[in-house]
Amino acid sequence: MGGAYTALADDANAIYWNPAGLAKLDKREFTASHAEMFESTRLDFLAYAHPTAQGTFAAAATYLSQGKIDGRDSLGRQTAGFDASDAAISAGYARKLEIAEVGATFKYIRSHIGSTEAQAIAADVGAKRELGRIVLGAAMRNLGPGLKFQDQRNDLPLRLALGSAYKFDGGHIAAAELINGPRGAGTDAAFGGEYQAVKNFYLRAGYTTQTAIAGGSGFDAARGLTMGLGFRNGKWNLDYAVLPSGELGRSHRFSMGTRF
Repeated sequence: MGGAYTALADDANAIYWNPAGLAKLDKREFTASHAEMFESTRLDFLAYAHPTAQGTFAAAATYLSQGKIDGRDSLGRQTAGFDASDAAISAGYARKLEIAEVGATFKYIRSHIGSTEAQAIAADVGAKRELGRIVLGAAMRNLGPGLKFQDQRNDLPLRLALGSAYKFDGGHIAAAELINGPRGAGTDAAFGGEYQAVKNFYLRAGYTTQTAIAGGSGFDAARGLTMGLGFRNGKWNLDYAVLPSGELGRSHRFSMGTRF
């Protein structure tokens, strides 16, 4: 759905998108996803959420592997290759208040490039409010001091997301979102929709300006376009999405979840 999910997050994935969405859970939930991205990059994500009378608690693990990277010396000559990866362990909490649902996620981040590594602590905070068929959401992601590799500190990708969604009769949804990078990353927009084709089966499409760069040809030229489908019932959900990335190829994402 183009990433326009800040207002809609209401399952275990909310620990990433908007921790306030965890407050909607009335059952324990486990979710897992795997993304095959361009240039041998892979992303894996696991999350578990546990609602209680005091609020919903959640934990998640994220691992991004960028595969083998060719090394180069100062003259551009090829040297031995090296590996690069990023990992994060997250813990989240959310609860319902009178005026809104609120939540926070705390993260330990480790980044590894060749023989060097850096570690950091970060946090996400979020809020959601339902107004009949309209849902509003806001989240600030990656609040923290950044990663320090040797003598150089790299800022985390701080993002402020403001989203809204409208729920139609028949299980259909339309969503829109603005994402701002306060540290000079600019502002991007995302739009998406979900159509319930038949009971428990959904078709999804979206668009984000974040990756909307001209490139490639045919289907790959539509950078920023996302498409997917999913099955969801009271206990299980299975989802698939594809994101064209121009000359880099396509990213394929698979996820599944269960409620119990």
